[in-house]
Amino acid sequence: MTEPHLPAPAVAAPVRTCIVTGAERAPEEMVRFVVGPEGDVVPDLARQLPGRGMWVTAERSVVEQAMAKKSFSKAARAQVKVDDDLAERLERLLLERPLSDLSRARRAGRAVAGFVRVEQMMGHGRAGLLIVADEADGDGLAKLTKTGLPLERLGTKEILGGVFGRDQTVYVAVMRDDASGQFIQRIAGGAARWRGYRLNSAG
Repeated sequence: MTEPHLPAPAVAAPVRTCIVTGAERAPEEMVRFVVGPEGDVVPDLARQLPGRGMWVTAERSVVEQAMAKKSFSKAARAQVKVDDDLAERLERLLLERPLSDLSRARRAGRAVAGFVRVEQMMGHGRAGLLIVADEADGDGLAKLTKTGLPLERLGTKEILGGVFGRDQTVYVAVMRDDASGQFIQRIAGGAARWRGYRLNSAG
């Protein structure tokens, strides 16, 4: 008699505990920190640095609380050095990651800037992700929103312009992913992570 096939038991998704709030979250919703060789607290966005990880919810207000409450020293069980600009520096690092992926997509010919070129990519059915600067508003933004394509805000028009060798860029389109790379997932995920961190500020 053939034994019935039993489904494999579900594997629980990993979670980490925030050293400030005590909340358990997925690693993607948190930032890992480690103590560097000089005793300073270092963000580990790639989650690859050696050392015991200290996890903080990926919100600027929580990172600021960790600094104010000396949560890093408590978690490390030792006196550690926390730079005064840690929360601000982390925001820059979170922005740099999706911008770097967007730059790679541009060099691969898979990202275009400027409303006309964005419309052309959409017209050919090749656009998979729309990126707009913080300043985007009005009819242009409304038109892109109505397409139903995923849309993320990412930096200022000057910052986006720098990726494409321009003074300013407000509208960007990224081509749908294929076997050549997972640009969309990385850029969209990084943009959402940066925006979530930035919006949840104590200021």
